[in-house]
Amino acid sequence: MKKIKWILLLGVICFGGYYLVFQTDLLTIKAILYNQSEELDIYELQRYSDIHYGDAYWQVNLQKAREGLLKHPFVKEAVVNRNFPDQVIFNLTYKTHYFNLKYSDIILSLDRNLDVLKVLEDEDNGYTVEGFTFNGFSTGKKIDVGQEYVLANIVDLIELMDRSAFNYYNVIQYEDNNIKIKIGNITVKFGNGENIEMRFNAFVAIYEALLNENITDGVVDVSTDGLPVYRPFGE
Repeated sequence: MKKIKWILLLGVICFGGYYLVFQTDLLTIKAILYNQSEELDIYELQRYSDIHYGDAYWQVNLQKAREGLLKHPFVKEAVVNRNFPDQVIFNLTYKTHYFNLKYSDIILSLDRNLDVLKVLEDEDNGYTVEGFTFNGFSTGKKIDVGQEYVLANIVDLIELMDRSAFNYYNVIQYEDNNIKIKIGNITVKFGNGENIEMRFNAFVAIYEALLNENITDGVVDVSTDGLPVYRPFGE
């Protein structure tokens, strides 16, 4: 008789536990916390992570939530944790816009790793790179362009330009196998951008010398491994 009572008591406890967990909102998600971004609102967060208000606390799949969030174009990394009894906490690392890539009437926002973040209606902040045709693109993935290494060199060039004290036009062109920038009325040619820091330093040296002579027009060519060349007229 005592054994039967224990079995019945155990059954009641198990049923009560099951009822509390799965049939009431006592252990359901009531708070979803994350470091917010203008590119990811709470509704998108729930859609990509497949975690929603009211989901059973113990049924939340943290790994699936992380994998889903990594498909969002702006999410670089995601850490997902539960906080008993009713919270899910997301710690997200976001990709950030670094430059615009423009071809014809298409403008893309790219991060420093050449991932496409979104299609733009107008150019965003920073530099706009022109002259690359797209083989294809998908938001959240690396841009598919010919001569990707040249585009990577341009990224390094942008960093060097940002660290310098000069004021450049915000358009970087790639044509005839030459990366070109403009500073005032001077055009600078970097070739395909191999050893870009060396070429950039050579440009800085000759540009400062030109300024000392009050020369503000012409072309500075550092596209070869030889000495930089200044041409007062034309390309």
